[in-house]
Amino acid sequence: MTTTPDRDTYWRQILTNGTMPPATHFLNFRLIDLNVEDGWCEGSFLLAEQATNPGGNAQGGFITAILDEVMSIAGSIVQPPPAMSPTLQMTTSFIRPVPVGAPLKARGQIVRKGRAALFTEGWLWDENGRLLAQATASCVPKSLA
Repeated sequence: MTTTPDRDTYWRQILTNGTMPPATHFLNFRLIDLNVEDGWCEGSFLLAEQATNPGGNAQGGFITAILDEVMSIAGSIVQPPPAMSPTLQMTTSFIRPVPVGAPLKARGQIVRKGRAALFTEGWLWDENGRLLAQATASCVPKSLA
């Protein structure tokens, strides 16, 4: 099994070296910080104009995608790399309208880690720290080795 410092270094490099999937790039994800031992990840996001709904704010699918991103990362980093955590089920609560083109911050974290399932939760805030959305999800731990 990979040691904690190696796991931390591995995930930080993966999440900052620019080889992320196109969907991650579309969300303009930037790693703020992570903790492999406690199973959390924080990132900043900036939604493009293409994410706008008819009311001028972010369409719910893009909000869900942001939360899915940080929760999936949280599920991935608690596993020996390389790994991923595909989402089985997710529930998102939309609390306030989410602006497009403004800085956003999201956090995903592990609630419970089992052999067959991971349970995560996530939050999305605006640049003033107001909670905009929150979510929970169940994921599958999956080794890519």
